[in-house]
Amino acid sequence: MSALKVALVVLNDGHAGGAHGYEATEIRNLCENAGADFDFIIYSPKRLAASTKSRFPGIKVRTFRNGLLTMFMLNLRHSLAGYKLLKTVGLRYGQFERSLIKESVSLVYFLSPNPLALDLVDIPMITTVWDLGHRDIPEFVEISGDRHFEEREFFYHQTIPKSFRVIVDTDQTAKRLQAIYGALKDRILVQGLGVMQPVVSEHIDNAEFPFFLYPAQFWPHKRHVLLLKAFQIVCQQDTNCRLVLTGSDKGNLNYVIKVADELGIRDRIEFRGFVSSSELAVLMMNAHSLVFPSQLGPSNMPPLEAALLGTPALISNVHFDPLLNHPLIRTVSSQNPKDWANEMLRVLSSPKSTITPLVINNENSHTTLTTALVEFATLRAEWSSSNMDRFKRK
Repeated sequence: MSALKVALVVLNDGHAGGAHGYEATEIRNLCENAGADFDFIIYSPKRLAASTKSRFPGIKVRTFRNGLLTMFMLNLRHSLAGYKLLKTVGLRYGQFERSLIKESVSLVYFLSPNPLALDLVDIPMITTVWDLGHRDIPEFVEISGDRHFEEREFFYHQTIPKSFRVIVDTDQTAKRLQAIYGALKDRILVQGLGVMQPVVSEHIDNAEFPFFLYPAQFWPHKRHVLLLKAFQIVCQQDTNCRLVLTGSDKGNLNYVIKVADELGIRDRIEFRGFVSSSELAVLMMNAHSLVFPSQLGPSNMPPLEAALLGTPALISNVHFDPLLNHPLIRTVSSQNPKDWANEMLRVLSSPKSTITPLVINNENSHTTLTTALVEFATLRAEWSSSNMDRFKRK
């Protein structure tokens, strides 16, 4: 019996932060653990095709388009009236699904929330839900403004009930999907974030002063301003410490720099911009502590990556990932700058941590996903591709 073909759909480049790392980790783990019964093929946005091929040289890569025309046809096809019209003129499948059929793909695994999931007519899918930020923090315009709230609600209501499996980070997210969107418990797989051990190519401890590290893109919900206000208090009691900020500008960087100037702490802050994963690992290794005041949870990769390297982390109280229950990771109980400052000063007054680093075993979660793939393969054996037209409503 031939291997089941599974499409792994990626969406993000390196500047997308944790999303990019998550996709890459999932692909590597699947290809290493799923066995010879499955044949994986990666689908990537056309603009990312070259970088995707270089990251995964042993896997076939195909591309898809997600421009305005694709989105227009997607929305037309997703409505029942539009679908009947397109079916009449021989366009029942979109370009993406036609490519999947040509490659004999039987199952599509969207490694990130992707609007193309709405365009699938016949091929079953696995979808991913990272968070419900539009419900948790709708006051942040980048989360719910510009009709993002409505887009997310429509997307989840349409894709979750139709998915063979839904991949989530924590039990908390799983329970909320059941309560809000009616997802069936047995169809949800709690995978965690699949964080891999950061690779430190060099360990150069040449920092002149102790520093805090916050690796986050410059979105308002990342709460950089809260951190700056806390760091100002810290600076009043410690004249040596520094704050290092990494991450791409998502529209809020200039404002954050302006606040730093107004608080009189600009000279104590390094704005590094986007850094490579290897450079970030070195910064994590050398930081006195990671700080992570982000308002979006319940899980995030940087605190886990820091703990894997033995570096302490302070995280906000919106996090509920059980992996974060580790001696190296401490939750700040409020979003008050004084409370953050007190915790940062406590860390500064403590010697460099000698606590045993975090160890994450991804084997169990990926065994669960592989088990689901095996279950799907068993079900898929009940029909032949050549006979699919017999089951389609005329």
